[in-house]
Amino acid sequence: MPTTFPSTRLTATSPPNPLFPAKKSILKKKKRPTEEERFAIGQAKRLLKRGKRSQKWEIRYQLVLSAVRSTIAILQNFGLSCAAFGSLACKLYGEFRFPEDVNLLVLQPPQQGYPNSSILSHTVEEIKKLIIDADPVHYYFKTPGDLFYREEGYRTDCRVDIVLPGTMHLPSLLPPEPSGGATTANADTSDGAASATGRQIITISGIPIIPFYLLLLHKLQAWSDRYSSNELSKRRKSSQDKVDVKRLLNMWEHIEPLRLTQPWTNKVLFSEEFQELTKERVRKYCSAFRKKAVCETWKSLGFEVDNFRI
Repeated sequence: MPTTFPSTRLTATSPPNPLFPAKKSILKKKKRPTEEERFAIGQAKRLLKRGKRSQKWEIRYQLVLSAVRSTIAILQNFGLSCAAFGSLACKLYGEFRFPEDVNLLVLQPPQQGYPNSSILSHTVEEIKKLIIDADPVHYYFKTPGDLFYREEGYRTDCRVDIVLPGTMHLPSLLPPEPSGGATTANADTSDGAASATGRQIITISGIPIIPFYLLLLHKLQAWSDRYSSNELSKRRKSSQDKVDVKRLLNMWEHIEPLRLTQPWTNKVLFSEEFQELTKERVRKYCSAFRKKAVCETWKSLGFEVDNFRI
């Protein structure tokens, strides 16, 4: 008679088989986190993501600084003064923006006392060509007319935009005071009184930038143009300009002197057309923003905002 062995097949009603004992699960059942634990985990993830984003923007900012300092040095070698505007100027004035590119207002005629000061006025294309010829290792045209700066060790390049006085109603300014240390690192002449004097370029951390009032008006103009644009991409960008204007208005150390000087009424700096456009843009901004504190600040600067709705 053949030998029989106990069946190894287990059923729901089968008793435990002593030859094949059931394995105990080595994985314990996960305990569901409490609401407080879930909040803490989410907060940690958000902070980590924010930290990575800040690190990325800080690296980008260092590239922008390298690009603007290199470009300024080249322009000065040709006797040309310049001033940064846009997001870089916002960063230097208020530490609330991480710039992605360089925007420079190049002044003409050139300064005296430079090796190439005999060169007279240039077009934007000629200035960009001068920059590339002076340093073809770091500068190049990505597309015709689009000047970019590259540096080893960075994954992306930095766009360098050159404009001349008259473009976007930007006025012709005076070079920084020699005592301001325009080429000296960490020089800072950014006090409110200096930025309200009118045509003088301000120097912060060795970088010449447009006066504060001009940055405020230019940001307001950028917001208005994009806000009224038919292109969806531009209208979306207007939200950042809107926030930039609000943050500039909150910088009381620069706003306070402007209440007395009101340089936007200077007919030497701005045409009557630009002055009227600025008044209309202020009214439009107040109507769109609908914040009493913001509109009261504009009113304290001499603008009429009585008809806005809050």
